[in-house]
Amino acid sequence: MRDTEELSEETYGPLKVACEDDVVARYGPRATVGRPGKVAGPHDPTEALMYWVRRAARGGRVALPADPGQPVQLVDSRDLARLVVQLLADARPGAFHAVGPDEPVTLGGLIETCARVAGTEVEIVPVSPDGRPPMFPLVRPDRTSQQRSPARARAAGLPTTPLEVTLSDVLAWDLGRGEPPLPGGYSPEEERAVLARHDAGAVDG
Repeated sequence: MRDTEELSEETYGPLKVACEDDVVARYGPRATVGRPGKVAGPHDPTEALMYWVRRAARGGRVALPADPGQPVQLVDSRDLARLVVQLLADARPGAFHAVGPDEPVTLGGLIETCARVAGTEVEIVPVSPDGRPPMFPLVRPDRTSQQRSPARARAAGLPTTPLEVTLSDVLAWDLGRGEPPLPGGYSPEEERAVLARHDAGAVDG
């Protein structure tokens, strides 16, 4: 696994485990391991959350090539930073699931919250995952990886920024930087084509 050169849905998790194993092998019981969910917040140039923030801000019918009920665990980057500083200050060993938000949220619920923050309305349309781009933003086949308990991290000092605040700050930052192209997810043209195929299949069925 340590010779892996390509990051994919299949290699991402095992590579994270390999990193933890190396830390524990070197520091033993003194090791402090942070296990964040998807890190999100302003100044994050990756597309995982940004895709849905931007897509929901456009409103309308949203193609979702996954189950809207899939759980999602994010952590505000500012909350994660505060936790890490506290863990170091306390010299606290162990593993800590730095995940949020404070209340559990599904992928469909996240998209609807993005729309509410942006002042738009969306209709989530579950579509076939066939042909979707790899590593689609926030889509994870393993639900258990999105259902970890944050209790130990909260007890150690993990703050809980409300999801609406994180999303609002991300939206404002993205608008301020001019909304540069994102590498992941559907382009508007691809999404229209996916929705058209979905609608055609629904009529034929």
